[in-house]
Amino acid sequence: EERRRLERAITVFFDYIEDLIEQENSFTMADFSESVDAFLNFRRYKILQGKEAISSEQAKEKAYAEYQLFNPTQRIDSDFDKELRKRKNKEDEEI
Repeated sequence: EERRRLERAITVFFDYIEDLIEQENSFTMADFSESVDAFLNFRRYKILQGKEAISSEQAKEKAYAEYQLFNPTQRIDSDFDKELRKRKNKEDEEI
């Protein structure tokens, strides 16, 4: 259910941004940042305030941990994954 809610939010967000871009002649990164905050406030999502609330390294670790939880749910066996397995099997055979 959370996944579906996030998918809907992302779809609505992209429509929202597309409309903003079409309405304005120029759209800066500052404008984009403000529009993201406005959208999140409207949708009642919590917004992190201030910079450097967590370190870049902490953010990367969190993102990697979340991806590790998410990745097994994917039903996609990418070419990259296939190539990695192929190389690993080849290395195992050589040992």
